[in-house]
Amino acid sequence: MQHPLDISSDHLCQRLQQVLDGMDGEVAPDVALAVERLCLSAARESASAAGPRVAVALADIQADLPTLVAALLADPALSESGVSSPAPTMLGQDGKRDVQRLIEAIERLRGWEARYPEPRAEGQREYWRRLLLAGARDARAVLIDLAYRLEGMRALGDEPDEARRRRFAGMTLAVHAPIAHRLGLGQIKWELEDLAFRHLEPNTYVEIARLLDERRTSRESYLAHIEQKLNHALIQAGIRAEVYGRPKHIYSIWGKMRRKQLSFEGLFDVRALRVQVDSVTDCYAALSVVHELFRPIPSEYDDYIARPKPNGYQSLHTAVHADEDKVVEIQIRTERMHAFAEYGVAAHWRYKAGGGSANPFDMQVESLRRGLSRGEIRPLAAPMVYAFTPNGELVELPAGATVLDFAYRIHTHLGHRCRGAKINGQITPLKTEVANGDTVEVLTNKEPAPSREWAHAKSGFLRSASSRAKVRNWFAQFDREDARERGRLICERLYRRFSMDAPARRQLLEALGVNSEDQLFLAVGHHRIAPETLQAAARGQLGAAADRSARPPREETPAGEPLPEPPGGRSLVIENQSIDGLKVIPAKCCNPQPGERVMAFLSRSQGYKLHRPDCRNLAHLAGQYPERVLPVEWPGAEDRSG
Repeated sequence: MQHPLDISSDHLCQRLQQVLDGMDGEVAPDVALAVERLCLSAARESASAAGPRVAVALADIQADLPTLVAALLADPALSESGVSSPAPTMLGQDGKRDVQRLIEAIERLRGWEARYPEPRAEGQREYWRRLLLAGARDARAVLIDLAYRLEGMRALGDEPDEARRRRFAGMTLAVHAPIAHRLGLGQIKWELEDLAFRHLEPNTYVEIARLLDERRTSRESYLAHIEQKLNHALIQAGIRAEVYGRPKHIYSIWGKMRRKQLSFEGLFDVRALRVQVDSVTDCYAALSVVHELFRPIPSEYDDYIARPKPNGYQSLHTAVHADEDKVVEIQIRTERMHAFAEYGVAAHWRYKAGGGSANPFDMQVESLRRGLSRGEIRPLAAPMVYAFTPNGELVELPAGATVLDFAYRIHTHLGHRCRGAKINGQITPLKTEVANGDTVEVLTNKEPAPSREWAHAKSGFLRSASSRAKVRNWFAQFDREDARERGRLICERLYRRFSMDAPARRQLLEALGVNSEDQLFLAVGHHRIAPETLQAAARGQLGAAADRSARPPREETPAGEPLPEPPGGRSLVIENQSIDGLKVIPAKCCNPQPGERVMAFLSRSQGYKLHRPDCRNLAHLAGQYPERVLPVEWPGAEDRSG
């Protein structure tokens, strides 16, 4: 069989011309001629003739005319030489725009692939697959990119730099082959896998190839013989069925050996067939025909129809010793089972990759795959976008997410400190939306400084509900700490004023119905316990008598004589016309002025009343309610006294 790289460029262009001629008059003769000339130009400019080979490969899977023209024009050798072609213009305005969009998408994909290293973690690999599918915006661009990737893999042996070879092969195996599989491009998928595996694990590749002890073409020929024999037996049994299959490829053989921890001799599906029938009854009837025709291997029989897999997958699996005693694995299923396995939540690519349940992106890809199989062109409406950090890590965000969302997605603390960002090197506002493939660098403050406005969806700062929740949580914690500190200051002033020791404080907590001082501080700081309530509880618990007994005996103060200074303790300070949240009113009897020495009396309903120390009314009140009289100072009095 001739290797694809050995096919001459003239033959490739002739093949492309035949495809265009066979499009039932859809392509005008002058357009077909322009495309053929473009093909020959690409062949002359490119030593490898990658563009013509890609165009022919896409023509074989019935790609439309704009896709074929874009594939030719996307040949790097052609674009570097500056060769132009009238072909896009001859497709009309819509066709020309179509070709231009496809070329721009291909260049976008190539830029991402060349700029960043091969992803190592499986999560990053999946993000890369989604980025290429969503970022292309057109499935046809992905097809062109995959076809060029295959050409690159075929020619990779000519690359002298081993590190570059391994990087290219690693990216192909991790990202491009799974995409081809999801889109139903089986031929491209297996060739990408085998070529990449050959460069990444050359010794293992050679060993498995040796163990196969037969060439791929001979395996295919053998399977064709078994397929024909089984078809004949099913017809004789009156069972309408479609039998098809292909031999396992080297990479898939190695994957199963590793996944099931089997030796090569332990594999039963190096050669595999699938039988598709009309009903469940026909499934079991076909199984009987298979077991009568070939000798079954009992340990390899699985009935996933009677006992479906957890993801809903159904099929009959068996392995038999066929002609020449070679083992063939056979799967039997109905058309409905096949459709469910291929396109439903048990899609074959997800089953083989070990994935779980479906998500919106998977459903979009499956819809895209079905559309491609019918020749439909549809964009991938991805619900997420994928952007790079400066070191090449991909971050998944909801569509419409901003650079601030990006910061919060990386780490909550980074979001709190975010003050701006650069997208692709350009400074942008926090509300700027992130697009697929953007590189985002977050600019930060030293300390967290989020804005309350960020938590409001209508402000446009944050698209993600989880990011807005992080902002709300930060301010809730901030307000909590602020309230705790306010409450602590108020309570400690109360403790000093009433000389409350530890037992007295515990009694106060019990009276207020709180379990700890921390809860008390929060309740007072959040105004759930008013200062009046707090002071009333303190007075009620201690009582005037207990309070007096805790103090040294006081001498009677004759009316008109100054009150003595209280022993020890600091005076409270009047702040903003209040003390501990209670308003301060100068008493009318002595009318003290700011800056004068004053004493405060805690009234029952009017807050604190200020008196001069020599006020006769104050002396009378102090005799009756000594616990409600306390020294206070005007703001700055301590500094002036110093």
